[in-house]
Amino acid sequence: MNRNQIIALVFFIAVSLFGQHGSNDFEVYMNYQKEPATGNLIKAVEYYNEQLEGNTKYTAHLMLANIFQKEFQKNMNILQEELDSLSTGTQFSYANLLLEIGQFEKSITIYDKLNENFPKWSCPWRHKGEALLKMESYEKAEVATIKAIEVREDHFDAYVQLARIRKSLGKYNEALQALEKGLSYSESDTEEEISNEEVEALHNELLKLIEKTSNKNN
Repeated sequence: MNRNQIIALVFFIAVSLFGQHGSNDFEVYMNYQKEPATGNLIKAVEYYNEQLEGNTKYTAHLMLANIFQKEFQKNMNILQEELDSLSTGTQFSYANLLLEIGQFEKSITIYDKLNENFPKWSCPWRHKGEALLKMESYEKAEVATIKAIEVREDHFDAYVQLARIRKSLGKYNEALQALEKGLSYSESDTEEEISNEEVEALHNELLKLIEKTSNKNN
């Protein structure tokens, strides 16, 4: 039994128990569950939003969480099934969403396709590197991130990512070099995906690691 099945089982046990005690708070959800059409979706969301300030607010939060999880999965399934019909931008956004929710291998499959079709587009290379980094596939992550920089020299967050990858590989001096080179492009990169605090913390960490390594070797 997978995680989603377990969640569904626990949820429906809870529904049954509340139902036995005379609660009507699940009726609207059950109507939506039986027929998840747009009209029932809107009714359910509106109903439980109205309950958020009442005595059953936690039940309302639970119902809304289940509704949105179901809608999320339904839409993700559609995107996967119609992947070849999506525009380039939508494919990229879908891959980023997969990356965000931890489905790294699926996201990489899409990034690979984008890399093949648009090799001079830096962002899919950078995001693929991020997915590989999170999978702890550091060498491949380094290759993808370097490619992002090769096709767009001022890609600031790619330099920061490269520094993180090289830190994980124990290449502290190279990591620091990448980060400091990236800082020269921090004003020209307008994506603002990384805060100044994150960059400063990484910079300080690398300096300490380099000092620690140097002291060990002396």
